[in-house]
Amino acid sequence: MIKMKTMIGKTWVFAAAAAIIIGSGSVMAYALNGSIPESGTADTAPVTVAADKSAQSPSVTAGNAEYTVVELNRKYSESDGKKLIYDKLKLNNLTDEQMEEKYNEIIANMTPGEKDMTAVQAAAYAADIVKKAYDVDLTGYTAEASFSRNPAVPNSDNWGVFFRTPNETDSSNRYYVSVDSVSGAMLDAGCFNLDYRVENNKNIDDPAWVDTAVRDIEKLLPEGVSVTGSKVVVAAKELGVSVVCELSDGSAFAVRLTGENKDAAAYQYFPDGYDGSWDYHKPTENGVG
Repeated sequence: MIKMKTMIGKTWVFAAAAAIIIGSGSVMAYALNGSIPESGTADTAPVTVAADKSAQSPSVTAGNAEYTVVELNRKYSESDGKKLIYDKLKLNNLTDEQMEEKYNEIIANMTPGEKDMTAVQAAAYAADIVKKAYDVDLTGYTAEASFSRNPAVPNSDNWGVFFRTPNETDSSNRYYVSVDSVSGAMLDAGCFNLDYRVENNKNIDDPAWVDTAVRDIEKLLPEGVSVTGSKVVVAAKELGVSVVCELSDGSAFAVRLTGENKDAAAYQYFPDGYDGSWDYHKPTENGVG
């Protein structure tokens, strides 16, 4: 669905900003997760989607789930996981004492508390949004769940869940969703594969791009909320078309479409209205857009 290429551009800014907002634990989760290519998030900005917080939690348990849930954050307290984190920290030229302090901080921010839902419950919320956004059957998938929080950001506790298909290949899609660990509200999500095929988006001025964007956003909205306006903020053959939609409750949604089928490569939800962060800015000499 989403084809990626090795690049540094506007979409990397999207991905990095989203990771920082979610929290330091999520940044480490991205860095440590072997299923994500180093250039992968550069072309697949995480998706932020609106959630109906009044909705019932999907009824999924470890015993009857269509997919298998694996809680990844536990392994980083073990010797192999600790070594993995230390190997990452060594790249920052820290002292042994600084690395131990940082490691303990990372582990604390990857450990759920009594108020937080379980990995299985989080995976249920994540599976629900993947089905809505991508219309995929998750039977047989493995849901790899990791908890994280950012101590500098109140109420940032979240579960990140990766859905991986059995017998996956480079062309297999991997899905990622993070949810608020208390309410189950959706924070972000995305889809990527390892083909690294460059999409040549054609006819980017065609109104069909906007029509598709609106339809994709509408299927994620809670009951009673509707799209009141839309505008294109990016249209480029290399990146696709990004559309921002204003919603009837004062919030906004952005979606980036790419490829021949105008697939939804990335979403972001703005609860207080669109803040301009998806607007295209021409890269400077330093490569910053």
